[in-house]
Amino acid sequence: MAHHGTMSDGEPQVGTEIEVPPTALLKVQLATGYFVDGQSKVELARRHGLSRFQVARLLDEARDEGIVRIEIVDPTATGRTHAQLAQRLGISSVTIAASRPGEPMRDAVARQVARLLPVALREGGRLGVAWSRTLMHLPDHLGALPPADVVQLVGPLSAPGFSTALSSALVHTLGARAGGRVWALPTPLIVDSAQVASSLRAMEEVRTALDAADDLDVAVVSIGAWAAGASTLWARLGADEQRRAHDAGVVAEVCGILLDGSGAVWRSAMEDRVIGVRADQLRRARVIAAAPAVGRPEAVVAAARSGLVDDIVLAPELADQVAALLG
Repeated sequence: MAHHGTMSDGEPQVGTEIEVPPTALLKVQLATGYFVDGQSKVELARRHGLSRFQVARLLDEARDEGIVRIEIVDPTATGRTHAQLAQRLGISSVTIAASRPGEPMRDAVARQVARLLPVALREGGRLGVAWSRTLMHLPDHLGALPPADVVQLVGPLSAPGFSTALSSALVHTLGARAGGRVWALPTPLIVDSAQVASSLRAMEEVRTALDAADDLDVAVVSIGAWAAGASTLWARLGADEQRRAHDAGVVAEVCGILLDGSGAVWRSAMEDRVIGVRADQLRRARVIAAAPAVGRPEAVVAAARSGLVDDIVLAPELADQVAALLG
């Protein structure tokens, strides 16, 4: 047994050995054999003259006592940045969202948006949020937010299988997380006529919500491709409007703002029927965009070129398609 000298205060002298109980040494040997060398519990039991159940118990104790520390690194938790693609798009960042087993891609994209949002939003800031089939999953992955106000960027628009109430629920949920004021927009994204839209914009609660978007610090939006099933706005337009937009080269939609392949905003009579955030308001904020439409890389490129978005989160397959489109 090692000799233990002590100083006057009872502490071990520098350079003296610390006695390690034999059981602890055995746990280290078993843990090294099992977790590092890949030996089975049966092999370890035979080598050390123990039963398999004794080996299992000692390994459990080794974990409980901190002799064994297991670190699990989830490659999907933080996403993967793609600096080169961001540079080619001319935006701040591109994040690749890898889905976990059984996880829908929209959920995976929302999870990465939820990771970026608290970093971008400052205390006392103002957050704008637009509902989409992807962003509806945002609260599921979002923890606490810095104290901030929340502005609804566009009104609810029904989509197959989704209630318009989900749009209001999203902004109020985020408002509760941030603990600040909430400006809800109690109007549809698009109405039947310019006259109806003008009348609604004159309402105080609508006007104040639209004006609140003047001072956005951060906004969270979704990039929709201009095609059936890829944009909730598409279904609300008549066949003639859909065709005119297509003929004008429209390939993307962000908060009801239609963009052509160069990123330019398509000016049409439809704008008079849309009630929501304006392009100039978005350009003054830092905008995090979810891009769920795999197979529509032109929509991502148009959104980046428009100057409306700063950070894009997208699926691995869509990132490859965007890179291929850019050449």
